[in-house]
Amino acid sequence: MASGGLGRVAATVMVLAMATGCGALRLSSANTPGAAFVTPGASLLHSRPASTPLRSAAARRGAVAARVHGGAPLMTASLASTAKTATLAYAVLVGAGGVFAGIKTGSKPSIISGVISCIILSIAYIKSSNPLALGTSIALTVVFGIRFQKTSKMMPAGMLGIVSGLMSLLLGMAQLKA
Repeated sequence: MASGGLGRVAATVMVLAMATGCGALRLSSANTPGAAFVTPGASLLHSRPASTPLRSAAARRGAVAARVHGGAPLMTASLASTAKTATLAYAVLVGAGGVFAGIKTGSKPSIISGVISCIILSIAYIKSSNPLALGTSIALTVVFGIRFQKTSKMMPAGMLGIVSGLMSLLLGMAQLKA
């Protein structure tokens, strides 16, 4: 048999396997050993055990979501996961920015505040503490907002104020959904 024929046979077997798996077709064996006949199966309602109750589409989706996400609704799980990942990125940004600014300008307070903020946000990430990360990002939003008001410079105070504000918004939404 040529390879094209094998491909067609494999495709036919795959289609039959999928059809029997969903209950659309049923394989029944005849009296002849090794022979199997494909007969049109009953609908999915008849192929399930009698003890299995029928559920609505919404209930089936809810059951799938519960199996996939441990019972949490899909949006909450993905928002919490996004907030946690963003907390780590924010911690690295604030820490690296504080150290870089401290080295560039010779400002020890920049290094100290950047490292302390990075440590607090890292602890929030490790412990999955959304309230700790939210409080830190709100405090940094206020600090960078005050600095921007005093200097009117977009970099770094304005940009970090915007990033901190967006981070506060994300963490606040995740906290409300939890």
